[in-house]
Amino acid sequence: MAHTLGDGQGWAPDAPAYGGTFTRSVRRDLTDLNRQYLEIGLSLDARCDPLFAWSEDVRREIEVAGPVVRERMAACPFALFEIRLPPGNSVPGTDLCVELDRVEDRSHGGGQGVARPAGCIAFTHGALFTAWRLADSAPLVARIAFGLSPAAELELKETCPTRIATLATHPGVVRGRWGTHCRFWAMLRGAAQSDSGSLLQWAHCVGLCLMDGERASARVEEFAAQRDLPQR
Repeated sequence: MAHTLGDGQGWAPDAPAYGGTFTRSVRRDLTDLNRQYLEIGLSLDARCDPLFAWSEDVRREIEVAGPVVRERMAACPFALFEIRLPPGNSVPGTDLCVELDRVEDRSHGGGQGVARPAGCIAFTHGALFTAWRLADSAPLVARIAFGLSPAAELELKETCPTRIATLATHPGVVRGRWGTHCRFWAMLRGAAQSDSGSLLQWAHCVGLCLMDGERASARVEEFAAQRDLPQR
């Protein structure tokens, strides 16, 4: 039986591996962030921003999905974007705040910095704040949802809260994930379009594997060869 968003199970992580880890509020927040990410990426002229560094093929997969299908695509046990903190942020506390100030100075020195679209900054701030909050309250969830290593999760947790907004102004701190991996996006769109629980679960498993590198590329090819993704 196909799951629906209405019953809170439009994604795979209600399976035992995630049932006790991802709460309803975590699922809600991830879906909301992913939904915003897809919609903002299509509505803004921000193709030069690393946040939406999608290839034309990937962009087409997202565009043709339509709002209802994109809603299902958003209901993943992971973010459709990734977080990369500036290098050198391994020292917690006030030293970290000083380092982030230096990053800001380098980015805007001499008035050469290019202002980011307000929508990108607002989204990046929301994503960083959500990940920061999870890193403090549920570190394992933060690692799974945002693909963070233990060191990166600790690094984010130790970031002073007043610098989250500062980080949000810098391109590349939150950036697109799998921006050229059209096969994965086609798989996710096809599964969401079919509203099949099993197909969504498969797509989510591949996405989770891809967070560890490109090891799941073979699974994407295998899936594409064995299953005909529904087209409408």
